[in-house]
Amino acid sequence: MSILISNLYFSYASSNSTLFEDFSLQLNEGWTCIAGSNGCGKSTLLKLIAGIIKPDNGKLSSNGKAYSENTSTTECVYCPQETAEIPENLYTAFWSDDNEVRRFFSRLNVTEEMLERYDTLSGGEKKRIQIACALAEQPSVLLLDEPTNHLDAATTKMIFAALSDFRGTGIMVSHDRTFADSLCTRTVYLYNESQAFAGGRDCIACDTYPCGLTKALELRQNSQNQSRNDWEKLNSKAAGEKQRSEKLEAENQRAKSRLSKKVINPNDHDAQAKIDVARISGKDRSTGDAKARLETQIRQTEAERDSIKKSLRRKEGFSVEKTDFAKPIVIQETQIKAGDYTLSVPHIEIKRGTKLALTGQNGAGKTLFVRHVISLLENSGRQNELLYLPQEISEQSRSQILADFYKLEEAERGEVLSTLFRLGSEPERLNQLRSVSSASDPQLSPGELRKLMIALAVQKPLSLLILDEPTNHMDITSVLALETALASLDCAMLVVSHDRLFLDKITNSSLVVERNDEQKGEIKKI
Repeated sequence: MSILISNLYFSYASSNSTLFEDFSLQLNEGWTCIAGSNGCGKSTLLKLIAGIIKPDNGKLSSNGKAYSENTSTTECVYCPQETAEIPENLYTAFWSDDNEVRRFFSRLNVTEEMLERYDTLSGGEKKRIQIACALAEQPSVLLLDEPTNHLDAATTKMIFAALSDFRGTGIMVSHDRTFADSLCTRTVYLYNESQAFAGGRDCIACDTYPCGLTKALELRQNSQNQSRNDWEKLNSKAAGEKQRSEKLEAENQRAKSRLSKKVINPNDHDAQAKIDVARISGKDRSTGDAKARLETQIRQTEAERDSIKKSLRRKEGFSVEKTDFAKPIVIQETQIKAGDYTLSVPHIEIKRGTKLALTGQNGAGKTLFVRHVISLLENSGRQNELLYLPQEISEQSRSQILADFYKLEEAERGEVLSTLFRLGSEPERLNQLRSVSSASDPQLSPGELRKLMIALAVQKPLSLLILDEPTNHMDITSVLALETALASLDCAMLVVSHDRLFLDKITNSSLVVERNDEQKGEIKKI
């Protein structure tokens, strides 16, 4: 089923601006990845396609018919990012007499026991159930919002295998480049025109690429660089032509002065005759004619320049203050116990510049090891040299982070805001932070809050930066900006992530946590 969006308009009642304005897009069968910055309408677009929200104007159609007339709720299924709610069809689909329906649950290892304790399941287990229920509806259109957040490699592989057999129109919002590259053959990149290029409208536009997310980002970057280069070349050409025009204007003025009889003695008939001959022959009009031709060329060059959408460039990267003081962190060979589970840890020395990737399946002991490292620093009085960015941030921690920001002096706050901008935050959100004078919470998103924690931390000396799934809740723009920034840091890092491309960009060595049996696991250095 192909989906055609034509001249769509949509805005939220609480907003003063239009999100989508005269927006058009065609989505065909197969998998398409929707990417873009936070706030650019990715989830809104999925909800519009699903019929959860209605456009203010415009048309959505499928296979040539009006969307509302041609699509039932079972033909189009939307899976939100959150998994707290139990899917409506969970029990009826799981106990269905149709083996074709039930096979999705067995394929994703969904058991009867899991249904009985849904509230206590892990995020990965709930996501498997959510996707199994969606596939059980056998829809023509399947919409997924960040399907791989918090999932380990094994669960991601299981979900990929199930989704790869889907034969309808699949549309997913994702910043997971490895997953999107494996599944999607097309990428739609959403962006706010006014933030993307000079003179753009304050609404969402899109570019479509016939490839996976990683290649699409590369093509987009190349296109942005090319547009800036072309604009700069034409702008430089116009400037050179204007300089030549000014020189010709000066020569033209001198020529006019030479042809003037005001400075000639009225009785000097020979001089006056020569001027008359020059005026008739037009020899001295050559500079004026050349200037006129050049003015025409300038207008053509400027028109060609202004026809180019000049991509705006933003600064990226930052540095940590005073990392030269940092002392090594030595982790002695030991065994860490948590209940009946024992994790064997080898001797590890983390020096300045060591950037460790900590990987392994969920439940193998990654968090247990991270807590052990944190306790070693705390017990030795070095907790001020550490920044720990957890997977989830409590309300208490959120309030403290914001309070720390508001306590900063104006100059320090400016540095934090500058770092936030380099991490992909937009000026409107920064202005809101700047205007808050008390510790009231302006409801920062989880992704924005993580970036604020990092921006605050790099203002002080650090020995170790521990990041636990730092790209969760972040849009692809912020992920790329964070990659660039972390790759430039020279302090030690310990990064827990299932994003292989992210780890390859920023780390230089690896620790793998392997679970040997139900009661034991070990860390291996690679």
